[in-house]
Amino acid sequence: MVKKHMLDHETAKEFVARFGSPLYAYDLAQVEARVTALKDLLPPASTLFYSLKANPLPALAGALRELGCRAEISSPGELRSALDAGFAPAQMLYGGPGKTSYEIGLALDAGVTCFSCESWVDLARLKDAARAHHRRLSVLLRVNPAVAPQASLSMSGVESQFGFDEDQLLAETQAPALDDDSIELIGAHVYYGSQMKDATAILAAMERSIETAERIALRFERSFRVLDLGGGFPWPYATAGVGVDLSELKPGLIQLARGRDHTASADLWFESGRYLVASAGTLLTTVVDVKISRGGHQYVVLDAGINHLGGMSGLGRIPRMNVSLQLLDAQPTNRDTTTATVVGPLCSPLDCIARNASVPQLRPGDLIAIPNVGAYGLSASLVHFLSRVPPVEVTYRGTSIVSAEQLATGYDRLVRDDAPAR
Repeated sequence: MVKKHMLDHETAKEFVARFGSPLYAYDLAQVEARVTALKDLLPPASTLFYSLKANPLPALAGALRELGCRAEISSPGELRSALDAGFAPAQMLYGGPGKTSYEIGLALDAGVTCFSCESWVDLARLKDAARAHHRRLSVLLRVNPAVAPQASLSMSGVESQFGFDEDQLLAETQAPALDDDSIELIGAHVYYGSQMKDATAILAAMERSIETAERIALRFERSFRVLDLGGGFPWPYATAGVGVDLSELKPGLIQLARGRDHTASADLWFESGRYLVASAGTLLTTVVDVKISRGGHQYVVLDAGINHLGGMSGLGRIPRMNVSLQLLDAQPTNRDTTTATVVGPLCSPLDCIARNASVPQLRPGDLIAIPNVGAYGLSASLVHFLSRVPPVEVTYRGTSIVSAEQLATGYDRLVRDDAPAR
């Protein structure tokens, strides 16, 4: 297991001096380490996809492309980021439960031809778009298994908007034609969920995924070419530490792969976002104020809030606990420890990073680092709330900056009425 490398305080200060605070910094050496580690855990000849939902930053995605990953995307914005990162359309898998005709058309115009299909309505829409664009698409049937997983965020195995319910699919008596001149069914897609507990939980989910695909292949009398088993590989979020030991995965996955019957010839695809990029990311933020409120409770005000580190705040997952706040100072151990609530700069009581946290005695101007936020950091936050400017995002190797990018904000006026008001 490669340990998380902490951005040293001098380099962090140089980045902030150049690009301002708050700032996201991504260590490309960590990305390389995570890709190498995960590929070593997967069966030989497996295909690894990077899920851009974890972090669509083109410079980061481009580094993953150079390391041999393909791109898993689910929106026009992710399509654009993948193209900007240099992924060829043939390297992309387009999924999602609500694909519109418009976005399918955008993907086809860009050259994407591989899709994950979530329903019969989705299949019909894919067929119509393929015919309109004179393309033949490769399609995976996404299946929601009947058995629940052990995951912190379940996407399958429970009531869900994702995929075909397995029992309904197996009982289907009048299924639409799966193949015609517009599409070719090449396999099954089963993604159980995110943040699986450990290697045992991942192996159990993968085993159920293979069993599900076997039943679907038998039901439709198919010899699948592809079996996408998803991911769920865990990593800490916004707290210090490294991922759990996954060394049991490789022998277990190899054994599972050998035990297939109806999908024995199918290539194995895996997806990961969090595991590949979480450890690379550090949010650098500056203490703006320290206040003592009624009862002597201390509030530390940062220049980064839930618009910078929302942690899926729009989904009720605002990070108020277990957030690591690391003081970047030449002698951080010289500070006494105290209890404080750490908040951001927004005009909202919801803008809270950590409640009753144990932190060093902080002062205005102190530079703070929050580790393990390379996944579901800025793009999963309330970026436009209160209309503050997004932070610069820097990729670096060692102490050298590789790229610096900033998310665009503002409004594009589509209609303008210049007539004077009456």
